[in-house]
Amino acid sequence: MLQTQTKVKIIDNTGGKLGMCLTTYKNKSGKIGDVILISIKKIKSQSKQRIKLSKGDMYKALIIRTKFLTLNFANTHVKFDQNAVILLKNNKPLGSRIFGPVPLKLRNEKLFKIITLANILI
Repeated sequence: MLQTQTKVKIIDNTGGKLGMCLTTYKNKSGKIGDVILISIKKIKSQSKQRIKLSKGDMYKALIIRTKFLTLNFANTHVKFDQNAVILLKNNKPLGSRIFGPVPLKLRNEKLFKIITLANILI
């Protein structure tokens, strides 16, 4: 569950490293598959990035992993080591790759484009 001012890791290839949650759109706390608004706090070097991000930009982001314990599709518990998001533009992923595992819970929410970009599904 992510609340406001939670630090999140950006796990796509857009050039952002770290962000901070500003608001959640559905409830007070965001879960896997929810859309939030983040502010970029750290960026990677701009030399090899095709998307120009700068510190302080605000983007919509989709929550991919949380430290909070969640139920998986087979009634098993899933818990990750970090809070991670990917950046969105017009409800589509801004990057072309996703690093690390992605939960299969996103399939229930009809986010098939993100599942195809991921290399590991849990």
